[in-house]
Amino acid sequence: MTGTTVASVIWHRLDRDGTDRCRLARLDEGWLIVGHARWDEAGETAALDYALRCDAGWRCLSADVTGLHGARPIACRIVGQEEGFAIEGQAPVPGTDLDLGFTPAWMLVPLNRLDLPQARPFEIGTARLRATDGGRLEPLEHSFARLRDGMDHAIPALGRDARLRLHESGFLIEDPGLWRGAVTPEG
Repeated sequence: MTGTTVASVIWHRLDRDGTDRCRLARLDEGWLIVGHARWDEAGETAALDYALRCDAGWRCLSADVTGLHGARPIACRIVGQEEGFAIEGQAPVPGTDLDLGFTPAWMLVPLNRLDLPQARPFEIGTARLRATDGGRLEPLEHSFARLRDGMDHAIPALGRDARLRLHESGFLIEDPGLWRGAVTPEG
């Protein structure tokens, strides 16, 4: 990985066996988030590697996702466009952010970019990757609000509200029932 590593995190899934190891690097022209997610799903092992590239203002420019879900190979290049995000060769899906779906790493992007109002929800539209379905994007709304020293993150489209805990780096360290992580600051 090029650039200077700012922090790394290891997340453990709480809803099934799985881990996700991720690094955040500062580049001359922006940010790079690189990770390796491994988990069991419906009797199959999923192993996906990902890289998100952002500009200096935390706008997602592109992402690559590769690996296996069971025996099925996954390989997606996703590019940010004016209309949203698109997997190469497909029509764009509207969204200001890219939600990778299988990792909490994607939340680092909007949470570092947005100046969230205290206790008022802020809606963002995302293009969510369904990598384990062979790689397709679908629109999904999220809502974030700042509560005291933490974050409240509601996901109405998924029928759940969760109070997230964040590290000062912006990495999620707890999403009740789904993820728990430990961040190592570097540099």
